[in-house]
Amino acid sequence: MKILIVYGTRYGTAAEIAEEIRKVIEKEGIEVDLVDSRGIKNYDISLYDMVIIGSGIKIGKWTKGSLKFLEDNKSALSDKKVALFVTCGAANMEETITEGQEKYLDEVALKYLSGKPVATGLFGSVYDPNANHGLMYKLATKFIIKKGLDKQGIDTSKRIDYRDWDEIRGWALNLANMLK
Repeated sequence: MKILIVYGTRYGTAAEIAEEIRKVIEKEGIEVDLVDSRGIKNYDISLYDMVIIGSGIKIGKWTKGSLKFLEDNKSALSDKKVALFVTCGAANMEETITEGQEKYLDEVALKYLSGKPVATGLFGSVYDPNANHGLMYKLATKFIIKKGLDKQGIDTSKRIDYRDWDEIRGWALNLANMLK
């Protein structure tokens, strides 16, 4: 049994999640290849029993590399067990989880996969006021994200990690069990 994990990351959050998924699955005795989607071309997925594709979401978008991988392998993925995950701010708050699931996972699955994925994971993000995310993100953070966090009484001068590592590990274990 063998699993391929392809991830797209801008600031490392999705990469850390992909690495944790790899660790959990390997502990179950399954071989895993972990690949950054940046620059990936003509990757032979025929060797894998399952393919997991993930991405960080920035201003409502998957990374280009992850979407390109999905597009380039659309046909080959139709014969595979496929799981999708994202790390995004929509997973940080109860009131936006459904919207995040639909927009970042369900719509992407509909567009790029011929069938339903075996699993989808909507995982929290990291808020880091000191990271260099670019002008658009800074504006969105200043006027939307920071304002919402301030209302909740959260100190926005500090890094906040919204990822639930137990949830991520449980999700990965469920994927491993699908191959046993």
